[in-house]
Amino acid sequence: MTALDPNVALFWVHRLLGAGLVLQTSELWVTRTVYENGVLAGRSVVLGLGLRWILAAVLTVGVLPSGSFAAAALQAVLLGSSAWLTARSRGPVGGGSDSMFFQVQLGAFLASLSAWSPLFLQIGLGWIAVQCVLSYGLAGAAKVRHVNWWNGQAMRNLLTSEGPYEVSKPARALGRWRGACLIAGWGVVIGELCFPLVLILPPEDKVTLVGAALLFHVLIAFTLGLNRFFWAWAPTYPAVLAVGVRLGS
Repeated sequence: MTALDPNVALFWVHRLLGAGLVLQTSELWVTRTVYENGVLAGRSVVLGLGLRWILAAVLTVGVLPSGSFAAAALQAVLLGSSAWLTARSRGPVGGGSDSMFFQVQLGAFLASLSAWSPLFLQIGLGWIAVQCVLSYGLAGAAKVRHVNWWNGQAMRNLLTSEGPYEVSKPARALGRWRGACLIAGWGVVIGELCFPLVLILPPEDKVTLVGAALLFHVLIAFTLGLNRFFWAWAPTYPAVLAVGVRLGS
């Protein structure tokens, strides 16, 4: 098995990123603009989000070739709209997921400049892959210092909390089982700390680790309702599968 072809990787980065931005924009439109005193209230925001939704939909369906100047222009406009939303909200609107969306958009824009020079494809995909790896590694490093993640209390608190997440009923029931919380806590910390190894693993092992990370985000979406995190990280995986450090032959 060989590494994913960079052009194929960029194709999927664009499709997944576009779908995620459609969802993100739709949620912002509904939750932040329908109320007169909302954080993003205002006619200009409504119009801006409408244009953003259309451009994200175009990116999703793949009307434009991924490595073209037209795709780069589209990415530039979407990237500018993300910067505008961040400035308007005085920070990432949805926290970590929107921060990752922005980093993926930046990498996708750079990769789209491959129409000018093939080097940009490697730079852009490399940027996305590094951001993905850092997100897991730093999250794991932050958790490893807290005993609550090792004794299961952190998972118990998360699954039995009354807010701000909409925890599913099965997850709440699981949160009352100490053994399950202990295993889940260890699994999250070790998984996040080990994920950076994906950059040096053989392609077949990369797929396994990326698949585990994807399943992790699916479970988060179903248990905590954080579906935007799935769509923010999903576009990073094709880039991770396409780049890496080769050890040996």
